[in-house]
Amino acid sequence: MSRRESKYMTSTGRGNAPTLRLLEGEVVVYNGLGWIVKGYQHPEKSVIAYPRYDLLNWRKLGNHEATRLIEEHAEWWGCLKVKAPLLPLDSIAKYRPAMMVPSPVEEITWMLELSPLQVEVSGSYLVNPEAAGDIDVVVYGATLEVADRIRLLIEREVFKRPSLWILYKEYTIKHIGALDVETYLASKSNTILSLTLGGKTVNLRLYGFERGFSMCVDAVESRRGFRGIIELIDQANPILPSRRKAVFEGGEAYFETHRELYAELPPGLYYVEGDLEVRKSGVYIVADRGRVVGVKGEGVKKGG
Repeated sequence: MSRRESKYMTSTGRGNAPTLRLLEGEVVVYNGLGWIVKGYQHPEKSVIAYPRYDLLNWRKLGNHEATRLIEEHAEWWGCLKVKAPLLPLDSIAKYRPAMMVPSPVEEITWMLELSPLQVEVSGSYLVNPEAAGDIDVVVYGATLEVADRIRLLIEREVFKRPSLWILYKEYTIKHIGALDVETYLASKSNTILSLTLGGKTVNLRLYGFERGFSMCVDAVESRRGFRGIIELIDQANPILPSRRKAVFEGGEAYFETHRELYAELPPGLYYVEGDLEVRKSGVYIVADRGRVVGVKGEGVKKGG
């Protein structure tokens, strides 16, 4: 496929993946609204997705509207031990309006040697390009080699990181409450997931899966709230879902996230409010619905 053939994204065009991915960041249409798919595993014949956009009026839903819709569609799924909004799989469609691929997205696709079918625009830009302040982009089937290529292009100044002011503005709009500003700016000082191209800020999510699953893949056996200090041991892993070794007073665990916000946290100590999940594959601390605050001090002493 040539660059020219990938220039347009439409609901039926050659530049569009023909089927739903059922993966984090994908925008689907249900009852005239845009919903954002969450995670990579879903109940059979359903998809976990959260309401975000009024597609008829090209606007983001208000908090009260979104909360009401979530409550109306929330159902319990035993696999994850959570109550989440479920949409019927046979009643949704992929949202891909007829629009030109933004030139920064085309440049990223070209420079990273990706297939156009791997790269999808998400977020507000997809709904109202004129009003969007930045472009959210998801790369599906991403690998560590893709991450290394981004680093190399930043070192060669082909790609550039946003200025401190742009990052601070992004923080105040999107991330207050999820992460303290000092830790946010420190993690973004070496970011490969926020870039400035063609005068636009591009926020990348590098997702390891190419397709989601209509089945339980990694079942949660038990879940409880978690509040405490953890120490991240491994280097940052930008490929989502990101899993890193962590220690806390209760022992060892994996720190797992589907959010690029937490994927680039450097090794160190953090106060975390979230969930502690026990699965067959291990113990996981998940902060995606909570918050993280960087702390100073000595390493965590593991308990028994």
